[in-house]
Amino acid sequence: MIESLLIAVDAAPFADRVAGWLPDLVSAGVRRATLFHAIEGVGEEIAKELDALRPRLDRLAVQLAASEVEADIALKRGDRVRWLTSLAELRTSQIMVLGAHCSLAPNSEAIGSTLRLLLEESHVPLLVLTAPAVRSAPRLFERPYLLSNGRTAAALETRARALIPVALRPATLGPDGAVPPDASLIVAGPDLSGHAFERVIAGSSCPVLVFPAPSLSIHPEKGPSTVVTPPSEASGAARKG
Repeated sequence: MIESLLIAVDAAPFADRVAGWLPDLVSAGVRRATLFHAIEGVGEEIAKELDALRPRLDRLAVQLAASEVEADIALKRGDRVRWLTSLAELRTSQIMVLGAHCSLAPNSEAIGSTLRLLLEESHVPLLVLTAPAVRSAPRLFERPYLLSNGRTAAALETRARALIPVALRPATLGPDGAVPPDASLIVAGPDLSGHAFERVIAGSSCPVLVFPAPSLSIHPEKGPSTVVTPPSEASGAARKG
């Protein structure tokens, strides 16, 4: 079951997208959630972005609290990827929720630089919300499909079944990157990489849950934490009262 989430809310439009998916996520047993935003610049445009985002973060926190989910808001200054990997470890998050792009800047590529780096570095699975929730569409966990035909298939299936509350349907990726049209969720591992993963993201109308290689370590070595926390931040985690 999914008990804890780290949600990367890095633009006002994506905050609105997250709101539509929260009921489905909460139904999986979520009890704790951190709403994260990184400030990576200065100036008037950043201030406008924050002004647009703050009320949406508040509404998301209220929406979570109404579902008996403990929610906090983390505004941080500095490198987005380093903060996300640090917070995922510190808050023992089971899933990181984000968009294909974590920026409002125009981008012709299927995925942005943040997601590209997290696919290599994240120790927790990444739930990529590729599109807004549609009321008439299947619920998130109604018809999940598992793409598991690579060398990490066994580890991927074990990790996925521990989080997803319903049976997973097996699937293979079409030659053009097509996924089952009736899928409510696509689950994939690190074997689906490069252009194949980008085609899935670009062509999927449902969310994609991807497990980076570090998240599939069955027996990780215990020792001092290797996560480096950025040296500055806009503020500490501001708990919603």
